[in-house]
Amino acid sequence: MDNRPTLVMKRRNFLVLALVGVFDVGLLGRLVAVQGVEGPKLQKIAESAHFRGVPLAAFRGNIVDRHGHLLAGSHHAYSAYAIPIQTRKHRISEATLLSVMLNMPMDRLLRRLSRRQGFVWVKRRLTTSELDQIRGQMAALPGIYLVTETARYYPEGSLVGPVLGFTGIDNQGLAGIEMVYNKYLQGKPGSIQEEYDVTGQTIQFARQRVVPPIQGDTLELTLDEKIQWMAERACEQAMITTGAKSVSIAVMHPRTGGLLALAQRPSFDPNHFRDYNPKNYRVLAVSDAIPPGSIFKPVTLAAALEEGTTSPGAGFYCPGFKIVLGRRVNCWRPQGHGAESLAMVVKNSCNVGFMDLGLGLGVAKFYEYLDKFGISKPIPIDLPGQARGIFPKASRVTALDLAIMAFGQTLTVSPIALLNAISAIANDGALLVPHLARVIKKPDGTVIKQFDRQVVRQVVSLHVAQLVQNMMVAVVSSGTGKLGQVPGFRMAGKTGTAQKVINGRVEKGVYIASFVGFGPVPNPEVAIMVNVDEPVGAFYGGQVAAPIFGRLARDIFKHLGLQPTELMRTPKTGELQMVPNLVNLDPVSAQDDAEAFGFPVQFTGQGNVVVEQSIEYGGWRPAGTLLQLTLGSHPRIYLEWVAVPSFVGLPLGTAKRLALELGLNLVPRGFSVVRVERQSIVAGTEVRAGTTVMVM
Repeated sequence: MDNRPTLVMKRRNFLVLALVGVFDVGLLGRLVAVQGVEGPKLQKIAESAHFRGVPLAAFRGNIVDRHGHLLAGSHHAYSAYAIPIQTRKHRISEATLLSVMLNMPMDRLLRRLSRRQGFVWVKRRLTTSELDQIRGQMAALPGIYLVTETARYYPEGSLVGPVLGFTGIDNQGLAGIEMVYNKYLQGKPGSIQEEYDVTGQTIQFARQRVVPPIQGDTLELTLDEKIQWMAERACEQAMITTGAKSVSIAVMHPRTGGLLALAQRPSFDPNHFRDYNPKNYRVLAVSDAIPPGSIFKPVTLAAALEEGTTSPGAGFYCPGFKIVLGRRVNCWRPQGHGAESLAMVVKNSCNVGFMDLGLGLGVAKFYEYLDKFGISKPIPIDLPGQARGIFPKASRVTALDLAIMAFGQTLTVSPIALLNAISAIANDGALLVPHLARVIKKPDGTVIKQFDRQVVRQVVSLHVAQLVQNMMVAVVSSGTGKLGQVPGFRMAGKTGTAQKVINGRVEKGVYIASFVGFGPVPNPEVAIMVNVDEPVGAFYGGQVAAPIFGRLARDIFKHLGLQPTELMRTPKTGELQMVPNLVNLDPVSAQDDAEAFGFPVQFTGQGNVVVEQSIEYGGWRPAGTLLQLTLGSHPRIYLEWVAVPSFVGLPLGTAKRLALELGLNLVPRGFSVVRVERQSIVAGTEVRAGTTVMVM
């Protein structure tokens, strides 16, 4: 009998052995993959199943000004958390005790301690008292733990609050610069990890791992803390002296586009942002679109000069109004300015002259320059919530619309966009990207990103820009912006007084007083815009906003160490000069300002601040008139008052000019008044500036 395996058996044995071999190779390969290639990954998964993590917040990056002064930093804060499974035997007693110590509802605490989670927050950011109480009762609170977190703080309080914004409970940026640059500032969180068993209890001799957090990057702003303080102080004083609804000031370095200050009132303290109305979170110069009024006129002027539709030698005539499409549009000066050169049109802020410039330019070119100056669209600034200006569609604009828009009415712009446009004129015609961020650095000082001067386009030629600069200088030196003068420096500027539009209608008697300017000329170091919303009393930009500009520019120049560039010409004795506002200045500054306008001063009383002057500002007096200044220890809180002069016997035009210079509104009763015979308020009566005097 042949016992040798048949061929079929041999084949079957070979097939089985081959399958076993393939299985062994696969098993060996999987073993190599699990132990070698996927080993670290699987180990992490296994450990995560019995490691519990408590988050460690990263220190948020600092925000500093251009000189490194801290504006926003972080500090340690303590929070309480619970491991719910470790509290199950004592939940009611623990919830009762915690509710007393933390002033929280007991039912809320019970719900948190009963959650089927490995980790829950009990309360974030404990107060010192709460922390001390929990520390003293830790033995009675099994499953309750303390952890160190970080919290944001703002060492300067409300200084530049709306610009900085604030952060949430998890240190995420929620507003302002904090939100815009959150990805750089937030850092990377870490954690404390500890082993636990299947029941959720901590293992004896358990391993503990700490994943350290990574601090956020440092953001250096273009802001100058000292200039910001000056602008904030100017806003505060303006709110007191004008009784306005709001005041905003923006200061820009025209040659780089960097913002040196953004101040406003009302404002808020980001350390306690929940205590304020959310409306205060807005940066007014960015978020509000306002009717610009006459501060828009330099844009119209520059466009007309660049297109060649006018020239410095052009002549104009203002009878006090202009008829466009059958409708009469008045100049701000009803009696008119008469024959004028282009420079006089700018100096006098003549509406009729600017209507001629706008109509000569045409709708298409007017809108082209709105785009070129960056006014018609939101500008690329690193702040949220920018308002977009409102302009009628070009296809629907009539000659009447164009004539009125040319002098800054029936349109709205954001103050920051218009300041950037005026800065382009100051910057010899080059439009720049405005910005707040200067440098972003790692915690070790390594520069990540630098924000350099970025030119958008050349809007107008150097020649045209310099022509407009010089015409704006005349506005300050001898025109409507005289109260914006800075002794020893050539300043360029433009006043503006715009009627507010409320619910789609122009509201009579409600104004925004504005001033925009730059200096010194040439090579300006600062461009400043001042907006005073709904001032009480005097409301003209030359009376309300120009003095704010002049004082702030003077303080900034002192801070920057700029030396006077012009000989200070003292007016001749007897020459009519406008009386400056000296109240709330220190004696040295008050004397300097008074002498620049040709007025000697005499001090009475004791103190370090002027609280009263013998002749209120805004009126005209012969140079050499002695001003009596009373000193005190506290700034004066007041609204401007003026003495009503005698208008009787004056021609109506002369009376209106005198009233305007004093800050009074003069209204004739009827159309037949040529010479004033009577007035509604007796001469010599002290009234609040802006009061209406009826004449017959």
